[in-house]
Amino acid sequence: MKYGYFDTAADEYVVTRPDVPASWTNYLGTKDFATVIAHHGGAYSYYRSPQTGRITRFRPNGVPMDGPGHYVYLRDDADGDFWSVSWQPVGKPFVVDDEDGPSDPTGATDPTDARARYTAAHGLGYTRFSCDYRGIEASQTVFVPLEDDVEVWDVHVRNTSDVERRLTLGTYLEFSFHTITIDNQNLQMSLYASGSDYADGIIEYDFHYEPWTFHFFTSSREPSSYDCSRDAFIGPYRTERNPLAIERGHGSGSSGTTQNSCGSLFHELVLAPGESVRLAFVLGYGSRDGAGRAMRAKYADPATVDAELAALRAHWADKQSRLRITTPHEGMDTMINTWTLLQAETCVQWSRFASFVEVGGRVGLGYRDTAQDVMSVPHSNPVKTRSRILELLRAQTEAGYGLHLFEPAVFDPDHVPLPDVPSPTIVPRPDPASLIHGLEDTCSDDHLWLVPSVVAYVAETGDVDLLGLEVPFAEGTPATVYEHLRRALEFSAEHVGANGVALGLRADWNDCLNLGGGESSLVTFLHAWAIGAFLEVARFLGREDDVARWSAERDRIARVTEELWDGRWWLRGFTRDGVTIGSAANAEGKIFLEHQAWPIIAGIASRERGEEAMDAVAELLGSEWGSHLSWPAFRTVDDTVGFITRVYPGVKENAAIFSHPNAWPIVAEALLGRGDRAVELYDAILPYRQNDRIETRYVEPYAYTQFVYGRDHALHGRGQNPWLTGTAGWMYTAVTKYVLGVRPGLDGLTVDPAIPAAWPGFSMRREWRGAVYDIAVTNVGSGHGVRSVLLDGVEHPADEPIPAAPAGSAVRVEVTVG
Repeated sequence: MKYGYFDTAADEYVVTRPDVPASWTNYLGTKDFATVIAHHGGAYSYYRSPQTGRITRFRPNGVPMDGPGHYVYLRDDADGDFWSVSWQPVGKPFVVDDEDGPSDPTGATDPTDARARYTAAHGLGYTRFSCDYRGIEASQTVFVPLEDDVEVWDVHVRNTSDVERRLTLGTYLEFSFHTITIDNQNLQMSLYASGSDYADGIIEYDFHYEPWTFHFFTSSREPSSYDCSRDAFIGPYRTERNPLAIERGHGSGSSGTTQNSCGSLFHELVLAPGESVRLAFVLGYGSRDGAGRAMRAKYADPATVDAELAALRAHWADKQSRLRITTPHEGMDTMINTWTLLQAETCVQWSRFASFVEVGGRVGLGYRDTAQDVMSVPHSNPVKTRSRILELLRAQTEAGYGLHLFEPAVFDPDHVPLPDVPSPTIVPRPDPASLIHGLEDTCSDDHLWLVPSVVAYVAETGDVDLLGLEVPFAEGTPATVYEHLRRALEFSAEHVGANGVALGLRADWNDCLNLGGGESSLVTFLHAWAIGAFLEVARFLGREDDVARWSAERDRIARVTEELWDGRWWLRGFTRDGVTIGSAANAEGKIFLEHQAWPIIAGIASRERGEEAMDAVAELLGSEWGSHLSWPAFRTVDDTVGFITRVYPGVKENAAIFSHPNAWPIVAEALLGRGDRAVELYDAILPYRQNDRIETRYVEPYAYTQFVYGRDHALHGRGQNPWLTGTAGWMYTAVTKYVLGVRPGLDGLTVDPAIPAAWPGFSMRREWRGAVYDIAVTNVGSGHGVRSVLLDGVEHPADEPIPAAPAGSAVRVEVTVG
């Protein structure tokens, strides 16, 4: 079943049938102001933090689904009929235009011409709602400009009937107390600590306890009426579906201190046949005088609205142009050029705690999450990547491990704290030193992801000086970035168990496979991979002592890797009591996905072992929806193995299709030269391919999810927790750097693809260090193995990287493979 389509020309996903079984969301905002918005109009906004900077209210997992939102209502004053430009909250019966003409998927009995047509289009940084109902066409485009801390609604209304129409347009959003836990749990404070009022076309929402915090909502025209009180707007025993103020056609002029506040502005419209009107509404951070008046004046000019939206489009077009692919695989092109890039960038910008699933309640950055996220976008967002890397370095301890979940501001020497005002609420203020946890709370993999990510950033940008920059550890001791990386390796080298395998500590990447603090093959393999990245830097800088030392350690791990071979795949590890996990001898959890690719990626496994392990992954873990995390699922509780044994079979870590590590076998298969297998794995979990199977998938076909229910669960194939997952960054990396094989290094650009044998080739436009590389790959056989390289028509050694060209230049790269 389909609910929409990819409009590749416009870089949009268009929802044509609004009754999607789940909320399909988009992320707006590239700096401080952000909005998470769904195809049906449900939304919430925040400033910098979804936990402590909330602007509008949202009720997750509620009935009706996922509201309130940022709504525009229209009322026909001739008969009182009203509707919303987005399908929700009013939810009019609708028809869908398809190849056979109008169809009604809802079973409504109204005449077809009395029902609405709705579409919602998600684009790069904006969402547009459109409605055609009873001779009125209306649209609402919502976006966050690049520099202003506001959200703009560009609203168009046109009379397509042959008679004059008198309409009332009304808006609605519900303001939120800025700290979400207080907003949800501490009503004796949140309902009495803020208020709202109207003046000069602007509603201002103030936090009386915090005199520096204000929000505002305004429109480009003088409203005919307004409401600042949620309860006055909606009325008793009603909802956003049938608000009293919309039903009667005007606001009541409500305002005041305390209670629940909203932003509702009304405009009376008179439209002759064919006439249209355009209005702009602005939701912003700041006070009426400090920001509201200026923003109202700025966005009252339609030319400014157009210019700001055009600038936003150009911003994303520039990012897309830095790496754009053309392959025989339409889904890959669509996802990599647009949607996977957008999702990866969103994760770098907003981390994990702002979605319709996680709506605040946790703050800060996950160490391993952030360290992996930044690996994928140094080409498209070098500034934010560098900023995140510095935050990670400051949250690394002197011992070398990372703080698993940290608030960057705590360790930022340039952070300016908010004013300290007297408050009846006592909030403990921990000493930053108390936030530096010990080994009992240390995840054994966190710090290792940092090393390849820093190297990837330097390789992309050429910013070698970063390696010599002094950045303090979490304890405050300064050290160069190079020393930070070395400390990360030393920590893992020092924490090794009796089998020569890295200690798992509290957990490794698989949070639920705790092993009672036993030994982790995954961390051992990741250690070798991180060493390989570090060696690239050490050789580049001429640090021969480090090259010798860490080459020897990598060789030791290679020997241990051989001992971890179980016959067809690698063991997962050992519990604290020495029990083997991830072996064919186990009744449950015989094979795990997450570590099988890493000996191949780290370059410490033979080709024979690598192929055999990947064959086992395909045979035992593969499915039409992606690769399962383990098999068979655990059904017997065993806390020496970990919390994984207490999770329902087929859910999350217990044998679900956990999306994130699905990328790693793709990388491994590409490195083995098996391009057909790599793309088969990519296709299995590719959201694009599931666009016509939404009755099973449920969630967005343009975004990866945290996990997909596994074959042990009745909901097998359904996605869960979309958007904020490291899957996006890793899939982007797997395709661009390994399947298509274009990998920046410290000393040049490598082009070494592994594509399906049936592909005739592909092309890529790649910006690197200020130059443009137009890469054309021709396949004359297997899809792997570089036969020749031409640079601007001149032969270049096939086994040598392509040197960096001068900034501003263009290089034509022709590669023959097969």
